[in-house]
Parts: sequence; structure tokens; C-alpha cells
Amino acid sequence: MTTQILRLRSSLLYDRPFANRLGVGEFAVNYNTTEPGVYFANSSGTPGLIKIGPTHVGSTQPNAAPAGQTGLCKGESWLDQSSTQIFKIHDGTNFQTPKAVASTSTSGFPINPIDGQLHYDKSVPALYIYNSTTTSWVAV
Repeated sequence: MTTQILRLRSSLLYDRPFANRLGVGEFAVNYNTTEPGVYFANSSGTPGLIKIGPTHVGSTQPNAAPAGQTGLCKGESWLDQSSTQIFKIHDGTNFQTPKAVASTSTSGFPINPIDGQLHYDKSVPALYIYNSTTTSWVAV
């Protein structure tokens, strides 16, 4: 004989569970095809709700019009398609874009580069990497 075990679940768009209604480690699922998610409550109560996944893909940030818990979860990811495919991760306050980026141009190097940034100069043509120790672009 089989036993069906169901957890808190919803198909309503943007319906995230309220963290105070979940036991620590208890799972909840939203299976709406536009913005699905698997969630659990953490033990600290802050931020309380953790989204396990999947990464939200769209031109507006996740949970844009909350039907349940408001806000976003620390570590939540979003593939922003509003202009280009930019991967973002929520730091508990705002979405941040990872800094390991590549660029191309025919008019010199980017301003304010970060260590390890790649840049392809179309006019040479050559690939360079920025070394913050020497504050210089090095040909790869």
C-alpha cells in the first residue's frame, strides 16, 4: 500500500509561503509555471524564508506582485532578460550582478575594471585580463 505525502503547495502566481507559518526546515512548493519555487523556513527567523530554486527567468524581478510572503530571499537568483541575459543574485537587500565579466571594444579598455576581468580588443585583435596587483591589462 502506498502513502501519499503532500507538503504545503500552491499554484497561485507569486504565492510564497509565510515563513512564520512553516516549521523550521518544513518545505513548501509553488508549482505555477510562470514562477515556480521550493521554499523552507530557516532556524534564525531572519530572513526566515529561503528559496531553494529554480532560478527565475524573466524581464521583471521575481515576486513582483506578492500574493504571499513579500520580499526576496537571500541567495535567490534571477536571469534578467530585460535587455541582455544578466545573472543576478539577491544579497538579502538587493540583487547583485557577479563581477567576473567580459567586454569587447575597439576604443580602449573599460573604466574601473576589477581583478580578473577579461576584455577583448577588436582593433588589435587580442584578449586581455586585468591584474589589480599591477593595475594593468595583461595580454592573454
